[in-house]
Amino acid sequence: MSAERAFWRRRLLPLFVLLLAANLVTAAAWTLPRGLRQRSAAARVADAQAEVKREREATARLRERAAAIRANDADVRRFYERLGGGERTELVPTLEAVESLARAPGLRPGTRTFREEGVKNAGLRRLAITLPLTGSYGQLLGFLQQVERSPRFLTVDGVSMRGESGGARLQVELSAYLKPAAGDSRQGRAGRGR
Repeated sequence: MSAERAFWRRRLLPLFVLLLAANLVTAAAWTLPRGLRQRSAAARVADAQAEVKREREATARLRERAAAIRANDADVRRFYERLGGGERTELVPTLEAVESLARAPGLRPGTRTFREEGVKNAGLRRLAITLPLTGSYGQLLGFLQQVERSPRFLTVDGVSMRGESGGARLQVELSAYLKPAAGDSRQGRAGRGR
C-alpha cells in the first residue's frame, strides 16, 4: 500500500493540482472578462440614464425659456397695441391728461416741464414730465391712483415732497411713452407748459 501511496503522491497529486490550477485559470479567463463586460455595460447604462436625465432637464429648461419668450413677445405686442396713437396726435393730449389727472383730486399744478427722448431699441419716444403740485398728502395719493388707472401708459419715476403751512409742495416726475412719427429721427426736445 505504501507503493500505491507513493505513486499517488508522486504522480497523481501533482497532476491533480495542475488540473485544478488549469480549471481555475480557465474559469477565471472565462468569467472575469465576462463579468467586467457586464459591469462595464451596467456602468454604460447608468451613464446613459444619467445623460438622458440631464438632457430631459435641459429640454425642460429650454421649453420654459421658450414659453417665457413667447409670453414676452405677446406682452410686447399687447403693449404696442395698447399704446394709442403716435407722437403727433398724442403729445398734447397726453400733457393735458396729466394735468387733468393732477387737478381731479384737488391738487394745484404749477408750471410743467417736459423732455422728449428716444428709447433705445424700442421704437418709442419717452416723454419725461416734471410737474410741481401743491396740495395735501391725501390729494397726492388720489393723483397717483388716477395715474395708475389711466388708459395712457404712464409711469411715476419720482416723487419728492416738502411740507409747507396748510399743505405740501410736491414734485412729481412722470414718463409717458409714444410711438414716434414715421421717419422721425430727432434726438429729443424739451419744453415748458403752463
